[in-house]
Amino acid sequence: MHMHRLPGPIKKTLSILSQVFFVLIMLVGSGIIFHNVYYIPIKIVGASMEPTLFNNEFGIMDDHARTLSSLDRFDIIVIQQNPSIERYIIKRILGLPGETVHFTSTGLLRIDGENIEQSFYNNDTYERQTCGIMSALGCQEAYSLGDDDYFVLGDNRPSSLDSRSFGAIQTSMIVGQLIAIEGVCGTTNGSQNPGVDLSNCASRAYTWPRLFV
Repeated sequence: MHMHRLPGPIKKTLSILSQVFFVLIMLVGSGIIFHNVYYIPIKIVGASMEPTLFNNEFGIMDDHARTLSSLDRFDIIVIQQNPSIERYIIKRILGLPGETVHFTSTGLLRIDGENIEQSFYNNDTYERQTCGIMSALGCQEAYSLGDDDYFVLGDNRPSSLDSRSFGAIQTSMIVGQLIAIEGVCGTTNGSQNPGVDLSNCASRAYTWPRLFV
């Protein structure tokens, strides 16, 4: 049936629907282009951020200066400790510049003498393991941060190499903030060093995204 033979109201309705469909296609296409150009793809390697992030999951980070200049406590960031080595780790910010960080023997976080709830845990098992090694930085004794220092930890406290071992990180080491986890890599390429790989999923299985902003 040709369009010009359809009754007027039906023809008008079909015309409107086709325009709406075209606009939706354009919006989806623009969103995909923006996503792929504006953000940096990452893949989680290892278990240091469990139960929040899991090995082989992929997502995106934001590496723009505007985002990195407004980081807050509990943001998850990607760190490059040595600018000459292409190796990245992913941790959560616990202490901000100028603060004094202290963890009790039960893993309770204290900032400038005040208790801070770590509400990102489903239970307190991971929290209790924060100071399993009592010589860890920030445990037993307060750890004072400089004006350019961040105290970062992995959520999987007994299986994370972080500020308890290597001390505070500086702003220049932060290369991005985690925005979302979007699925799981099917097959992978690249290094298997614990932390983060940039853009190395050979195939992807998408899931409902988990946002971290």
